[in-house]
Amino acid sequence: MLDFLVTLTLFNTTVLFIPVLCISYLVVKVSQSIWISSISLLHPDVEFVNYSTVRILLDTHRNQGIIAVLLAIKGKENPEAIKRHLQELVRRRDKCGNLTFVRLQQRLTTRCGTYGWQRGHFDLEQHVSLASFTYKGRAVTEFNIQEYVSEIVSKYLPADQSPWQVIIIPTSEDNHYVLFKIHHILLSEGVNVGDLLPLIPPAKQFGTVSHKSPIIDVLKKPKAIVALKEKVADEVSNSWNEFIGTYEPLECPELLKNTPTITQFLATSFITLISIIKECRRGFRVIKPDIFSKFRYLVLTYCNETSKRQVSLANFFRSILASLSPKNGLYVGFHMFWFLFVSIPIRLPIALYAESVALYTCVTLKYCPYTHTIVGILYYYVPLIYNSLFEVVDMMKILFLAPRTIIQEILLQEESLQTITLCGRKAVAWSDPVKTELIKNTAMKLGVSETEISLSACAMCISKYFAQTNENIPIVLPVTMRNISSQYLFATGPNIKPEDSVSGMICLNLPIVDTQSDATQLDNLRVLEQKFRSSIEQQGLSHLLTLLQTRFGILTKFLPSTFLSVYLKYLSRKYIVTFMEVSNRYPNVTQRTLWGQEVVSAIYWRPPQANTSISLCINEYADHIRLGVMCDAQLVPHHPVLVRGFPEFVKDLAETMK
Repeated sequence: MLDFLVTLTLFNTTVLFIPVLCISYLVVKVSQSIWISSISLLHPDVEFVNYSTVRILLDTHRNQGIIAVLLAIKGKENPEAIKRHLQELVRRRDKCGNLTFVRLQQRLTTRCGTYGWQRGHFDLEQHVSLASFTYKGRAVTEFNIQEYVSEIVSKYLPADQSPWQVIIIPTSEDNHYVLFKIHHILLSEGVNVGDLLPLIPPAKQFGTVSHKSPIIDVLKKPKAIVALKEKVADEVSNSWNEFIGTYEPLECPELLKNTPTITQFLATSFITLISIIKECRRGFRVIKPDIFSKFRYLVLTYCNETSKRQVSLANFFRSILASLSPKNGLYVGFHMFWFLFVSIPIRLPIALYAESVALYTCVTLKYCPYTHTIVGILYYYVPLIYNSLFEVVDMMKILFLAPRTIIQEILLQEESLQTITLCGRKAVAWSDPVKTELIKNTAMKLGVSETEISLSACAMCISKYFAQTNENIPIVLPVTMRNISSQYLFATGPNIKPEDSVSGMICLNLPIVDTQSDATQLDNLRVLEQKFRSSIEQQGLSHLLTLLQTRFGILTKFLPSTFLSVYLKYLSRKYIVTFMEVSNRYPNVTQRTLWGQEVVSAIYWRPPQANTSISLCINEYADHIRLGVMCDAQLVPHHPVLVRGFPEFVKDLAETMK
């Protein structure tokens, strides 16, 4: 009873705060507009960013959100081909003749604490560089490439250039590497990661099926409600088509030859109104966005649609007179007499017979082919409405429990003890590849998802890291986790938005194995399975909120930036480790560069910010998976331990089932 009262109190408090959020939205919007207008007057040469994202709120000069992507390409390096691709990219124009990616030529600056874009001299040579063939006096090979790449990643982007770089790294072997460093704000300005990558767009092979991560659809999609909506939409569409066929003068020109009755006139007026709305919705997209142009288009559309159907005030009065005429009265009276004394006596026995046959069919065959009978309609709609109500109750239950779940499972987590002071520079490392088929088969044998297999191996890597650095091994480690599709990295085109490929976020208490205990990795996997599925079941609404923030920025639009920044930094003290799962939409497909060289592997790193110090990325590409880590440079030189044992721990799980 006490639990219910606590849950009810938190839910009521949340509901009471909804008007406050609406007022906050208006205040934030107006304040931001005034602020941007004010600083634009002080700095007319700067085009300020008039939106906020979570990463913008967490950005500092020392701790920038620089995304990194590393491509391992077979064959000799080809700097000129990369430059040609990037030159075409920065010069590309849209159908109006404007530069498509103008931000690639502008430098990112900060004025009065606000990001802005400033024009300057652009030189492609400053963004594309060919790294040295040697590192610390030795030729670059697979044995020192990770240390070399990590050192390049740790360097800040130049402040006087657009925030992106491409570094080509030759090696002494029959392959080379291309490292892309991109500021996160470029992805919010219409630039995709795949636009910068000089790759041929991937094509899905016939018969291949990509696995769907359980992190994607945390909130169960309603089925009965969707089916009911589609059925009702079909019925409304059919009724509307019949209505159009009866009362639309453009479909039945003979309606224009006679004076309409009041019923016909009102029906025609309603059709005219719907046509005006449809034409305006279509036309507003191609005309100028100012109010005068829209009003002028509305007036012209109104005149055009009403004249075509002869909808006017004069015809309205004529329709009233036509309805009150003796001729129309006799016509209506005759139809009522025919319906009551001829049509009903004939149709009623037939209808009763059809209803009885439909009822008998439902009882015997558990199926009703007579969909137009009352029994058929009830047989179809009653279960559908019943199941829809159950789904509505489930949604209400999620909403009712959500405030307590968010507070209990997320906000009340204990803060992680940081033993180092973060410096902001980043270091990276990555594991050897693991065959996707091995993880898939192991997951099937153990009855878990492929994501849980990867998380289990990551937990063992973290345990090994704690042991090597002589830190106390926690029983559980609070982490955040989300999924992105490979479309985020490889898709290109004007209709591709990076945020559409990112899932919502879940918080997980990741169980960690103490190396001194008798617990095995398999035992830890079972505990992980319970905690993972519990998080999936309980965090549906928080997953949806983070998804909406990623795609539409609802939190940053409704809450003040200062409050949200403090709150996010507070949360990052609880979740110092983040996981990112990159799901491959094109399994077993190896991509190629524009000049035909094979891309052996692709590794993506998502930068940790605020008090988060470790970001682990599970990269699925072609037929293998690699674990990559991007962490604060203060964790060097022990950070490779976080990924080095990943293939070994996956194989250990596979061997337990033999």
